[in-house]
Amino acid sequence: MRSRNTQRGATFWSLMFFLALLGFVMFLGFKLVPPYADDFKVKAVMDSLAKQPDVGSLSKAAMAESLRKRFDIDSITGIDPGKYLTIEQRPRTRVIRFDYQVVVPLMFNVSALLEFEHAREVRGVE
Repeated sequence: MRSRNTQRGATFWSLMFFLALLGFVMFLGFKLVPPYADDFKVKAVMDSLAKQPDVGSLSKAAMAESLRKRFDIDSITGIDPGKYLTIEQRPRTRVIRFDYQVVVPLMFNVSALLEFEHAREVRGVE
């Protein structure tokens, strides 16, 4: 067993390491939380779009315009609905797919790539 004199607790360098690690995690959080918050809004917009009774009969351009208006209301910027919206035709249903990527610059030439995918199945035109 060690004597009481050699057991003094955390050293200055271990404290600095812990503070640097905490600072880095907070830095990542400040950079990555806003795109995830926007994605929660996108998910809510997709859910509300899928609940519309006539969404199965809308064209891609009309859906993109509806999404664009809702994005403006929810202050979602940097995501173009016309570019990322795809519609897949299935028997009696349509799948509305909204897949997009967000590149978050972290520092110097290091960036984080976030990929988001949303799909909703709606009744198609019969």
